[in-house]
Amino acid sequence: MDYLILVNKFEPIPPGWADNLKLRKAGGKLFEEKTAIALEKLLKEAKSDGIGIEVISGYRSDDYQQMLWEKEINRHMGCGMNYASAVAETGKTLALPGCSEHGTGLAADLGTSGADDIEPDFHKNAEGKWLSRKASKFGFILRYPRMKEHITGIDFEPWHYRYVGRRPAEIITESGICLEEFLHFYSNKYTLC
Repeated sequence: MDYLILVNKFEPIPPGWADNLKLRKAGGKLFEEKTAIALEKLLKEAKSDGIGIEVISGYRSDDYQQMLWEKEINRHMGCGMNYASAVAETGKTLALPGCSEHGTGLAADLGTSGADDIEPDFHKNAEGKWLSRKASKFGFILRYPRMKEHITGIDFEPWHYRYVGRRPAEIITESGICLEEFLHFYSNKYTLC
């Protein structure tokens, strides 16, 4: 399993990825097996620290991602945007099917206990702050950090965490870089994470 796989609108999920994906539940959602195990440990430690974290989203099929894409475009158009503007706005925080990290089983959208959808201010509450300090210990990174939008192509998403393995997560977090920068500078050393 390539835990450092880069997936975005320019680098879609490779054909056959889902054929080899072993899914397991964590927090009530499906994830790639090793990711689920790490997430279960993260959730357990958060709970023991008095932090309740809700898993909002995990693995998504292409069909489900397509439904989310169309729903978001329709929402924007319902607010008066034309189709092209709605597509552009949707693309700031949602990926097309085949281009979403959720299709890898390695990504989790996380929220406060009881939340049923993403929270734009998640980084300001106790749960978001706890994750920013502790997620790398479990192999997770904040995938779309603030001030990296020009590199990732996605707006700041304080709820979107991605499993990359412990050592790469520690380097990415400590260095204040994003996955794209890590892959550019460190990929040869950490390809076997």
